[in-house]
Amino acid sequence: MFNEPFPIPEVDERLLFDLSCSRIIGPVITLAQEINLFKLIDESPQTIEDAAKNLRITPIISEAFMVVLAAFGLLERQKNGRFCLTKVAKTYMIPDSPFYYTGFCPPHEWYLDLLRIKLIGGAQPPMPMAVAMNQHKIEMVHSFIDRMHMIILPTAANLAKQPVFAQISHLLDAGGGSGALAIAIAAFNSQIQCTVMDLEPVCEIAQKNIAKYGLEKQITTVARDMFKEAWPGEPDGVLFGNVFHDWDLEHCYLLARRAFDVLKSGGKVLLHEMPLHDTKDGPLTVACLSAILLMYEKGKQYTLKEIEEILSSVGFIDFQSTPTHTYYHLISAKKP
Repeated sequence: MFNEPFPIPEVDERLLFDLSCSRIIGPVITLAQEINLFKLIDESPQTIEDAAKNLRITPIISEAFMVVLAAFGLLERQKNGRFCLTKVAKTYMIPDSPFYYTGFCPPHEWYLDLLRIKLIGGAQPPMPMAVAMNQHKIEMVHSFIDRMHMIILPTAANLAKQPVFAQISHLLDAGGGSGALAIAIAAFNSQIQCTVMDLEPVCEIAQKNIAKYGLEKQITTVARDMFKEAWPGEPDGVLFGNVFHDWDLEHCYLLARRAFDVLKSGGKVLLHEMPLHDTKDGPLTVACLSAILLMYEKGKQYTLKEIEEILSSVGFIDFQSTPTHTYYHLISAKKP
């Protein structure tokens, strides 16, 4: 059987990713106008928490909106953590202005409708994929995982070439999805053994991808609910690739604790994520992605500081972050 070589893109996909995520900007501005966010901030600069309280929305919604607006250039973060309007926003976003500007997206644009569902009482659109994978039809699971594979594959080689993987002998890829990251890591690090842990229907997809590259001797799969069932083995590395951003803080703390407990002493926890600036005013594409996640999952894009707090709270030390591909960072910490 012919095994395919692992693909490496000649250029990154940043331009396409920027375009895909930018579609959320119009709906965010439209809803910010509807809930009078610009008027509120014009009257008095607001922290994310202040705006949430005054508008009676959840802090995660307030953050998603204000980070997009700040990254886009309509809000400006002050040194005290409060956000004020930029000159553009004061001129064009306030209803009393003679230059008030509207019509940023069609009245029933689907992103706008989904955001409204979330905005009204914090309602969650039905069946978020990462939360209820086992309840979806198999065709939907395949469609979702195949799309995630397409998105993750271009990032995989640059991640796999990071020096930390040369120091790991057994890597547990928690929530490993299609296996794209584990496949790349195994392809570029011949000493490593990888275990992809995910739900049963997802593992079946990963096994086919692993076989496609002839890496069955290096990579195995194990079907587990990572929140409820025991994790396999005693790895010296645990990888979360695009996992934390699907979950709220409570679940992220749980995942960090479970990784700490299963790792050997001296082992590394590794996250591949697109972090927000610690000041929560960009990057624009990452802010847009966080707003998109608001509609589909329980989480958001976290800052490096927030991730460090999660990992250190359960006992990890030596926190580090290295840019890898487009907006991605490889974030690592060690179990003493």
